[in-house]
Amino acid sequence: MVRRSFSLLRWARCTLISGRVALGLGVVLAPCAAPAQAQEQSAVSLTGQNPAPASLDLAGALAMARRVGPLNQLVDARRESALGRTRETSQWLNPNLEWRRENLGSDLLPDIFATLYLPIDVSGRRLALMQAQSAGRSRVNAEAEDARRNAELEVARAWLRAAAAQGAEVVLARQAAALREIAEADAKRVQEGVASEAVGLRTMLEADRARVAHGAAVAEAAMARAGLARVLGLPVEQLPPIAPLRAPALPAAPDSLAVRTIALQQRPDVKARDAALREAGRRVAAEQRGIFGEMQLQGGTKETSGVMTGQIGIAMPMPVFHRNGGARQRAQGDLMEARIQRDDLMRAVGGAVGAAWHGYVAVRDAGMNAVTFDVRGQEIARIARIAYREGHATLTELLDAERAAADAMQAFLRWASDAWLIRLELERAIGARLDADGPLDLPLLTTLRPTGNDD
Repeated sequence: MVRRSFSLLRWARCTLISGRVALGLGVVLAPCAAPAQAQEQSAVSLTGQNPAPASLDLAGALAMARRVGPLNQLVDARRESALGRTRETSQWLNPNLEWRRENLGSDLLPDIFATLYLPIDVSGRRLALMQAQSAGRSRVNAEAEDARRNAELEVARAWLRAAAAQGAEVVLARQAAALREIAEADAKRVQEGVASEAVGLRTMLEADRARVAHGAAVAEAAMARAGLARVLGLPVEQLPPIAPLRAPALPAAPDSLAVRTIALQQRPDVKARDAALREAGRRVAAEQRGIFGEMQLQGGTKETSGVMTGQIGIAMPMPVFHRNGGARQRAQGDLMEARIQRDDLMRAVGGAVGAAWHGYVAVRDAGMNAVTFDVRGQEIARIARIAYREGHATLTELLDAERAAADAMQAFLRWASDAWLIRLELERAIGARLDADGPLDLPLLTTLRPTGNDD
């Protein structure tokens, strides 16, 4: 009988594994289907009352974050502040108007002056500063775009943590319920004298352990939901139900050389460093022209001894003690720093894109097997429970199967979360989506042509 039970269990597992391989190949290369749970929640309830709130998937979380998320609002606020700073040093000086009356309190007739002082940019320093302001605006806008993409990635990570924690809670709840049912059945068998007291104690112990693990999963899921609600700018009570975590579509990526070329063209942080280098160069030119101070053209009227006359003059600070040396030195240092940071980013982009590409290829290759972990784990647990109830499996075999099933289902959740992250990281690294179903706000990769690789 024992040999027969072992053969039945092995036959069921082999049949299950062989029957899921074709399913895994189709699922891993296809876009994610809408979960049945989300469709049920969006339907009208049987009582005819208001429909249940729709579940929140990854794309929905990112769309909500773009509308009301605090991370995007913070990016907008910092962008406004940075744009204001770029304008401060390039503003034209205001003209000065002076009215003066002299000889007060004396027998002399008063002298009345009305003079207008008009600044003149003879050296072209203000023009260089305006050019630096234009490059500064490009830098600020590119930095804001890069910050928005980082914010999107942070929201995606928060959603994936919440979805994975919710999935783990469901898995452990299912396991705890099954072990509790088996423990209750074994308790009756012990009372009837069919099973030993040790068997009843062991199953009850395993049921209690599963219940404790489920409690920890509930707490972790609650914390993950709170983190997601925070990045979405919502009270946790108003957070919609989270859609089940599904495996992402993993389309084929271009070769590593192509994605590196596209990354250097599309990444906003690269554009920001280039603009910062141009801005620093224009500020160096402005400070070099600032050796001579701003000239002022003076013109106005003067009434003296009852006679109205005109006046004209030029005022200019003499560069005797202050020749703008400190400002020129600072600008040169800023230029050197901008050039070093740009070159360092170019090297970092190449390494980051290469690492993300290799990780994506490895995850995609493993997807055919990993995508079936969830279904195979549930089936293994179901077969083991039936075999144990019918007396074809021992208690040790049942507990081993339960652990293997739970590990397999949680391994699927980890793989799905990692697969989403590595795809999002690759798309973030190259600055483009792999296909039209990508949830990030990026241009489509197929519409881009890397320069230098045309046939």
